[in-house]
Amino acid sequence: MKLQRRITFHFFIQLVILFVFAFFFFLFLFFVVTNLLIREELDTNTVTGLVETIPTVSVIEDDEMELDKKWSKLMAENKMWMQVINQNGDVIYNEHVPKSLKQSYTLNELLRIEETRELGDYRIYPEYDSWFNGKYYFLFGIQDHDAHMLKEWFESYHHQGLADKNRLPGLEKKLQELDGYVQIYKKGELVQTIGTEHEENVRQLDIIERIYEPGKYPTEVKVYNDSETDSSWLLYLPKKESRSLAWPFSKGTQMLLIAILTSLFFTVLISVWNGYRYGRPLLLFANWLERMGKGNYGEVFTEKEKKKVFKKQGNTRHRYRLYQEVFQSFYLMAEKLDHAEREREILERSRAEWMAGISHDLRTPLSSIQGYGHMLESSKYNFSAAELEEIGKVIRTKGEYMLQLVNDFSLVFQLKNRGVTLKKNTIEVNHFVQKAIGKFKEDYTLSAYSFEFFGFAEPLYITLDTKWFTRVLDNLMNNAIKHNPPNTDIVVRILGTDEAVNIQIEDNGIGMDEEAVQNLFNRYYRGTNTSEKTDGLGLGMSIAKAIVELHDGDIAVASEVGKGTSITIVLPLDDGLAKEGSTA
Repeated sequence: MKLQRRITFHFFIQLVILFVFAFFFFLFLFFVVTNLLIREELDTNTVTGLVETIPTVSVIEDDEMELDKKWSKLMAENKMWMQVINQNGDVIYNEHVPKSLKQSYTLNELLRIEETRELGDYRIYPEYDSWFNGKYYFLFGIQDHDAHMLKEWFESYHHQGLADKNRLPGLEKKLQELDGYVQIYKKGELVQTIGTEHEENVRQLDIIERIYEPGKYPTEVKVYNDSETDSSWLLYLPKKESRSLAWPFSKGTQMLLIAILTSLFFTVLISVWNGYRYGRPLLLFANWLERMGKGNYGEVFTEKEKKKVFKKQGNTRHRYRLYQEVFQSFYLMAEKLDHAEREREILERSRAEWMAGISHDLRTPLSSIQGYGHMLESSKYNFSAAELEEIGKVIRTKGEYMLQLVNDFSLVFQLKNRGVTLKKNTIEVNHFVQKAIGKFKEDYTLSAYSFEFFGFAEPLYITLDTKWFTRVLDNLMNNAIKHNPPNTDIVVRILGTDEAVNIQIEDNGIGMDEEAVQNLFNRYYRGTNTSEKTDGLGLGMSIAKAIVELHDGDIAVASEVGKGTSITIVLPLDDGLAKEGSTA
């Protein structure tokens, strides 16, 4: 069975199972949850429940309103009043309304009420309704004694916005009687708590949520803000219980019909949602995996698939947004696979170049040795003692060159595989480097080159293997000499930082181009000539880099054609080591 058919069959079975489950589930929940939600809303937040429910159950015709007595009774129990205002601003219905209230309102007055949610001493809960009865504006009012009490407490107990410590016992006693507590915020930070907290880690948006959705919390919050002291007092009180409302529906057939339709609707909706959200992306992923199996790493999606998944601006379409991170992971995986493929190709070329370089270096001395061997083997030549001595010297020199080349080649792989054991000692850098390069200054055969050393003003101590690190300096110095003409200035500097030591070897020679700099440490990079000195042999820079890395250091090259080259070795500094324990 094809993947598309399997997905279709899977979601068809899911549709059937989901429909059966959803039908009985919603049938049960409809009878239970609806009643519980209404009861819970009225029990935990009666005011909000009445404000949201009364406009939907009220019957208004020609500005004449009828309201069930149970709602009037609940409002009376909660000390609420209600006014209903028509489009002309006239009050068409009053319930428990104080005599001081108006029977008609201007637009400005209504807008002010909407903005401040206050009317005189009353807290107003406005509700606009235009569902069945036309357009009417409901005003529910309640005198918030707790908020008024909090204001009085602030005026009586505060000092510069905070609770006065001298009068604090009186405030704590009142809070204890109410089983509440007060939090004081100043400049957005909680600075004082009075009373016993019933909850911990109340965040800022939790407080805002308590005001808008108080039914979610066991306590209700009252707020008083004082602009003069830039402080806010928050009073937390346990919620008051109120009467619950009887079941709002009376006909069982209506509830059964609603449950069936609701179950069917959600079943179809979820199935369609599953099909678009899960089915189509899976087909895209399967196509990509098939292309990946063929080695086509560079194409995650075809142009047709991209139009399905992405908008013109490059954003993911809504139906595929769930898999946005997966798409990104696929692209990242494709890039990595493509990069790995390129790296493999580069490695193959590099290995071929290494072998070609080694073959080139071996071929030249072997040709010389082979040529002299034929000459010695032949009876055509009568060599003098001096000539035989010269031939022997050439054969020995070429043999030593080949042996050194093989040893360096083996050493490179040992260094790369951490097959070399270091014997580290603590040394003083200035003394060590100056001694290591001193032999170049004393070598009369290098008198055409200028050598200078600039040490650091203070002793610097590092831990390294002196034998191997001497070879690093030798390779770098020989490289600077070998590849630059006479009269080149070579300068060695020691620089220190709080955490590292920098050894810089600079010359003002011919320099290198960008390609040479990039490949200097990465491969067997130079055409060799056995007439040159044998130090380095094209592997010297790779050996130097590997030894530096074994010492947890780093090496960098900066060069410009015609201006010279600068090589910097960075090694970690041993500040904690005592100078008495150092060795040169």
